[in-house]
Amino acid sequence: MLKTSTILFMALILCGQLSAQGIKGNIKDNEGKPLPFASIYVKQAGTGTSSNLEGDYELPLKPGAYDVSFQFMGFASEQRRIQVGNGFTTLDITLRPQVYELPTVVVSGKAEDPSYTIMRKAIAKAKYHLLQNDSYTAQVYMKGTGQLTKVPWFLRKTLEKEGVDTSRVFTSESVSEISFERPNTFSERVISVRASGEDMANASPNSYINSSFYLPKVVNAISPLHPRAFSYYKFEYQGSFRENGYEVNKIKVTPRSKGDDVFEGEIYIREDFWNIYSLDLKTSIYGFEVQVQQIFAPIEDEIWMPVTQQYEFSGQIFGVAGKYSYLASVSNYEVVANADLDAAVVLVDEKIEPTPEEIEAIKEKNLEAGMEQVFEEEKEVSRKQFRKMMKEYEKQELEETEEPDVISDYSYKMDSLAAKMDSLYWESIRPVPLTSKEVAGYAKDDSTYVAEKIQAEADSNKVRSGQKFKPGQVLTGSYYKLGKRLRYDFPGFLEHIHYNAVEGLNLTFTGTFQWRNDTTTRLRISPFVRYGFASEQPYAKVESVFGIGKAEERSTIRVSGGSYVEQFNPGIIDPLVGSLYLLLLERNYANLYEKQFAKASFARRFKYRYTLGASVEYANRSELFNNTDYSFFDRDNRRFSDNAPTNFENSAQGFEDNTALITNVTLRARPWVKFRKYNGRLIPIYDRSPEFLLTYRKGINGLGSEVNFDHLELGLNAEMNLGVRAIIDVDAEFGKFFGTPTLEFMDYKHFRGNRLEVSPMDVTGSYRMLDYYKYSTAQEYASILTHIRFRKLAFTHIPAVRLLGIKENLFVNYLHTPTSDNYMEVGYTIDNLFRIFRLELVQSFQGWKAKDFGVRIGVSSIFDN
Repeated sequence: MLKTSTILFMALILCGQLSAQGIKGNIKDNEGKPLPFASIYVKQAGTGTSSNLEGDYELPLKPGAYDVSFQFMGFASEQRRIQVGNGFTTLDITLRPQVYELPTVVVSGKAEDPSYTIMRKAIAKAKYHLLQNDSYTAQVYMKGTGQLTKVPWFLRKTLEKEGVDTSRVFTSESVSEISFERPNTFSERVISVRASGEDMANASPNSYINSSFYLPKVVNAISPLHPRAFSYYKFEYQGSFRENGYEVNKIKVTPRSKGDDVFEGEIYIREDFWNIYSLDLKTSIYGFEVQVQQIFAPIEDEIWMPVTQQYEFSGQIFGVAGKYSYLASVSNYEVVANADLDAAVVLVDEKIEPTPEEIEAIKEKNLEAGMEQVFEEEKEVSRKQFRKMMKEYEKQELEETEEPDVISDYSYKMDSLAAKMDSLYWESIRPVPLTSKEVAGYAKDDSTYVAEKIQAEADSNKVRSGQKFKPGQVLTGSYYKLGKRLRYDFPGFLEHIHYNAVEGLNLTFTGTFQWRNDTTTRLRISPFVRYGFASEQPYAKVESVFGIGKAEERSTIRVSGGSYVEQFNPGIIDPLVGSLYLLLLERNYANLYEKQFAKASFARRFKYRYTLGASVEYANRSELFNNTDYSFFDRDNRRFSDNAPTNFENSAQGFEDNTALITNVTLRARPWVKFRKYNGRLIPIYDRSPEFLLTYRKGINGLGSEVNFDHLELGLNAEMNLGVRAIIDVDAEFGKFFGTPTLEFMDYKHFRGNRLEVSPMDVTGSYRMLDYYKYSTAQEYASILTHIRFRKLAFTHIPAVRLLGIKENLFVNYLHTPTSDNYMEVGYTIDNLFRIFRLELVQSFQGWKAKDFGVRIGVSSIFDN
């Protein structure tokens, strides 16, 4: 029996449907073909909608008289005066192709195309349009549709056996209330969401609708309104048309070189006001095509906002192709205009028109007086002065905020009932009618919706409660709840079974106890127990981390100790990779020593900009020797290389047992970092600032310690933009050991070498062919790693290659130590092959003469970003 509340809810919806009124109909072109996603906007009501794939639309309105605008890209808009009474009025619309007026003067020779002065003025006014609103609120209906368009036959059969319908269309819908407050505060509340019968926890349209083409970049590509757009694009005037008393210019946008980071297509600019009327552009992201369409409408006076937006993503990888389309219909705008700005500004393009007299107040940064003069009626101002004024206006506004370094403040919330609305609710709220195929698809989903939801909630409860132990988890691992705030993560033995020449087969038991009191206090304790079957030696250690404070101001205390094995350059060889090279190729790269130690460290972060850390370690270090020579393939009775590393400064192979007391003080600084804020949490944007590093290590002679050294190092990690053509990444270290140091080999400065055919993940973090330990030093050194990312170099001059997402890069690495003889590597990289691979051709030099040539294969650098 239905509950009373359910009956009442259904009755209210039914009554609402019976009493609803508005307009509905079909939109088609002059040949009778439906126009999908056409824009319908009612200025008096501040609302609108879009047609569906079949051209059908439906827009609820209160009784009254309205002016309704119907728009579709490339077609003349249609304006209708309608009277809404009781019930829905059917209004079918036929749109006709837009007729453009071409310029009477033919552009020839060196004469400039008219589009350039239009775009110069639009670029000059871009920031004005970003600052035009003090605030606004709106409702957004977002609909996403995805489908596999191509599946190889062998993969299709496999998927079908697993119950996957490769022909199915997946649909998601959400309705959100959004708001904006200048200068950079966005908020979104998802009030309903639906996704082919499944919950969709991250349905967020703001990532699309808040990306404005008035910004320098959108969808990671250069906007045609970027301040340096003329370096990236060629523009061509395609004509104009008049609509509602204003003139609209059609501009063709063509990249000077096609690729992932530029758009091509058409943009429509309104004359005199230089705002976007609509646009139809496409770009690509790592070879996946992105199509963007936006239609704007006047919301209040001369404030134009997007009312319909479409994004289509399509691409192919390993023979599997698919596409996903988004439609965002924005309605119920409520706008508060920025009273400081006026639409009456008259821009002059000083390149082709007489330059107006400069406004002294703007030159002197007297903003208030300058703006008063600029916005006087019929007052002319050069586009350069206007851009300067708007830039200063934005700068002063940000400086007056509480957090001037926060470039965006975004909050997101999903109502608790957002994913629980049924089909009757969606029929009452959905602004874009479903197509017949979507109706059929949802009918199928709704038949299993309740069962799927019950199962999903059961799975969710299972995850929250932790797993019960199963025998297979000894190998694969799992996690277990040990209380309200305590859990134990066990990775399993499978990923901790390794092989090296010292221990032979070795097995590590480890895991992490995690305790969290709240978002600011947490403790992790990780025990390690390790046994080597060839050395017959057990080891054990404990590592603990205690953190307190918010992420941006966190203090971290680490304490560890025990008896364990360590690489001379910690982490230089992954244990799994080292095991495979030893067993398959008899190449021994993992050089180990034993230490009994106790270590404590403290680090304090200061708003992500600065981190100050200090540590102290007391350790007894002992030499280890090979205990096995077993490999899968015994080639010509080859033996493993000795465990003691070869080094040109340290002629003694091996070392005596010793004791060391070592302190370390480190300062990391990113002084110009900016931030995003998400739900109140600061998120640093590290690529906005270089990182500087200062480290001082001291080996103390005393308390049983036998070392005595002073080591100072300066580091730099930076990304530098070399204009339109390239970006260079730099990772540099400069250091020196002072006096006559007394130390052991593990205390030397080691460098991230590589002798494997596999390239390191971090493209600027390692050398490609440098020996791991030969040039380690206890004297002065300089290490410079550079990686240059080009928009186009050799093969990428071919547009078809760039559109596949392939990148060509260069790297130059240099090492100076007393024994390295100016070691250098020069490499050429073909990146993003088949979306995931990187091929490197490397030539090393020593003494400024060619030394070795090598080929390296790695993972695409996009996965390291």
